Amino acid sequence: MKCENKAQKAIMLGLDGADPVLMQRFFSEGYLPNLQKVVEMGAAREDLSMLGAMPTITPPNWASLSTGAWPGTHGITCFWNHTSGKPLLELEHGFNSKLSEAEFIWDAADRAGKKSIVFNYPTGWPASNENLIVVDGTGINANTKGFIDFEKIYRCKAGAFPVNILFHDGDQSGVNCMVEGEVDVKQFDVDTDQQKPSDQDLANATPGGGKIQIGANSRVTKEVAQVDYVDTAIKPCKGWKNEIATAREVVLPVNTGNQVRYGLLIAEDGVNYNKLEIYTSKKDEKPIGVVYSGQWSDWIYDSFKIDGREVPVAYKLKIMQLAKDASEMDLYYSFALDLESQKYFHPHELGPKMYKEVGPMVHMSNCGLDDIQIETQAAMYEWYGKALKYLTSNNEWALLYAHAHALDFCNHNYQCKVLEEYGPNYKYYLYDVVLKYYEMSDKLVGDVLAMMDEDTVLFITSDHGGMSKEFGCEIPLLGDPWSVGGKLFEDMGYLVIKRDEKGKAEIDWDKTTAISQRSGYIYVNLKGREPHGCVEPEQYDELVEKIIDDLMTYRDPENGRRPFALALRKQDMPIIGLGGDHVGDVYFTFNPNWTRVHGTSLTTHEYKGTSVNCLFMMTGAGVKKGEKLKRTVRIVDVVPTICELTGIPTPANVEGGVIYQGLEG
Repeated sequence: MKCENKAQKAIMLGLDGADPVLMQRFFSEGYLPNLQKVVEMGAAREDLSMLGAMPTITPPNWASLSTGAWPGTHGITCFWNHTSGKPLLELEHGFNSKLSEAEFIWDAADRAGKKSIVFNYPTGWPASNENLIVVDGTGINANTKGFIDFEKIYRCKAGAFPVNILFHDGDQSGVNCMVEGEVDVKQFDVDTDQQKPSDQDLANATPGGGKIQIGANSRVTKEVAQVDYVDTAIKPCKGWKNEIATAREVVLPVNTGNQVRYGLLIAEDGVNYNKLEIYTSKKDEKPIGVVYSGQWSDWIYDSFKIDGREVPVAYKLKIMQLAKDASEMDLYYSFALDLESQKYFHPHELGPKMYKEVGPMVHMSNCGLDDIQIETQAAMYEWYGKALKYLTSNNEWALLYAHAHALDFCNHNYQCKVLEEYGPNYKYYLYDVVLKYYEMSDKLVGDVLAMMDEDTVLFITSDHGGMSKEFGCEIPLLGDPWSVGGKLFEDMGYLVIKRDEKGKAEIDWDKTTAISQRSGYIYVNLKGREPHGCVEPEQYDELVEKIIDDLMTYRDPENGRRPFALALRKQDMPIIGLGGDHVGDVYFTFNPNWTRVHGTSLTTHEYKGTSVNCLFMMTGAGVKKGEKLKRTVRIVDVVPTICELTGIPTPANVEGGVIYQGLEG
C-alpha cells in the first residue's frame, strides 16, 4: 500500500508527559477542544495510546521518535548515558544529538534536499546538518541557558536591616529534568544521607513545592532554596531626583547580586500603596518598569554588566502581595533573558532576531508557588506558539519537530499525588491544577493547527505519561534516572561503601560486585571491562542470576508485597528494545504501584486513572478522518509513517513500520 506522498509538510508536536488515560477523562468532561478536534479529524487508537521505549525517560523516547529506532539501536538509554568500559560513575548528559548512533529523520530529509526546523527538541542539539534551523534542545525548555540571572522572590518588609540573599541550591543532577550550567559529562558520587520522604510528607507538602535531591544511595527531601530569596527593607524614600514624600523605597539586587535596582512604592490615591516603579538609579528621570499589586509588569528592558561589558536583558515582575500601608511586599522576579544570546540557535544569529521579531521569552518558574508556575508556563507556551508561527512563516521547510515540556513538569509536581488516597483536598485541588496544564497544552495545539494547510500532516505524541503511585508503597532506594549506587544494593551486599570518621563516603571497588546505575540498570563490576573490576568472568552468569533472584524475591518491608515487576539479563533486553554498549548487565522495572511518575516502569503501566502510556494522534494530508486504529502503535512507527506520507527518505536505522491503517488509500 502506498499513499503517494500526499503531504508536502509534516509537523511532529511532542507534548512531554501527556497521559492518554487522563486525557480521555478531560475529553469526557468537555475540555481540550483542540486535541479533541485532532482526534475527530484524524486517526488514533480508541485509548489514544502508543507503546513507548524503555526506559520511560525523556531523551531515549524522543530519540526514538526522531530516528524510528529503539534505544538499543540509537544508543541513548536514559536521562544520563553510560558507555561500557568507562568508569561506572562517569555519565554523559543524554540531551545530545552527538550521542545518537542512528540517523535522525531531519538528516534523512536533508539528503533529499528537504529543509527542517527542530524546535526545543531533546537530543536535537547540536545541529546535525548545516541546513537545519534549530532552537536549542539541550534540555526541557527552549534556550534555558540563555537566561543569565536566576528567578527571585523579594521578601520586603518595613524596617532598617541589611539586604540578605539566600541563593538557590544549584543542581546538576537532572532532578526535575533540569541540569544547571554547561554539563556534558558528570562524575557522580555517593550521598550518605539515607532518609526518604513518606507518602504523608508528600501529601502534606506544598503543591509544587519541595525538591527531591537524588544521591547515589538516597532519595531525600532537603530544605534548600529553589529560587534566590532576597530579604530587603522598605524605607521612607530619600535622595531621589523626583522625590515623593509619601513614597517608600526598596533596594532590589539583580545580576546574581552584583548590581541593584531601586524600587519606589507609590500610593496613587495618596493612601493605599498599589504601584512599584523600577529605576536603575535614584537620579533617573523615568522608571524602566512599572508593576501594580497583584499583576505582572510588561517586559522590563535593562542591561547587566557581565565580564566587563553591558549585556541587554529582559525580565518581568509580579507583585504577589503588597500591604496597603507598604509595610510588606512579596515580589517575584522572573529569569532574566540575555537578548544577545546566540549559542543555542542554529544559525546563531537566529536567537537575537527571534527576540526582536517575536519578543522575549518567559522561562517557566520552579519556585514552588502554583500560580507563578502556571502563569510562567502559560506565558512560555504563548511564546512557543508565536515562535513556531514566525519560524514556519519565514523559512522554507518540509519538516517541523517541536517539543514542549509543561505536562511532565506538572506530572512530577502534581499528578504524582492527585489521587484521593493522598487526601481528599489534594484530589480536588490538584485535579484543577493539572487541568490548567493540559489546557495550556491544548492552546498550543490550537496555535499549531492554525499553521496547517491542506498539504500538511500533523502528529501529536508524548514520550511517556505520568502516574500516581499507590499511597504507602515506598519506592526502594534503587533505580533513579539521576543516581548511581543504590542503598538497597548496599543492604543486599553488592555495593560496599567506605565511610571515614567525618562521614565522607566512597565506593570500595575491591569489594563491590555490582552497582545500580540510572533508571533501571545493574552493572556487574566485571574484571577486564570495568576500570576497577573485581568479578572474574567465570563468575558473571552466576552473579547475574543471583541479582535477578534477589530483586524478584525482595519484599517491601512495610507491606510484604513485591515492588519489582521484571528483571532481564542483557541478552534478553532486545525484547524491549534495549541492548548494546549503553545498558547494564541487568535491567529492571517496578510494579505500577511503586512507579515514581515514570522512568522506573513499563510503558503500559496504569494506576487509578493515570498512566505511563505514550500519546499518539495524527491528522491532515493523507490521514483518514475519524479513524479508530485497532493496531498497536509503537513509538518507532512515527518516523516511517511521516516518511511514507511526505516522501522523506527513510532514515538508515528505522525499526518501526508505517501505520498504514490510518492512511488514506
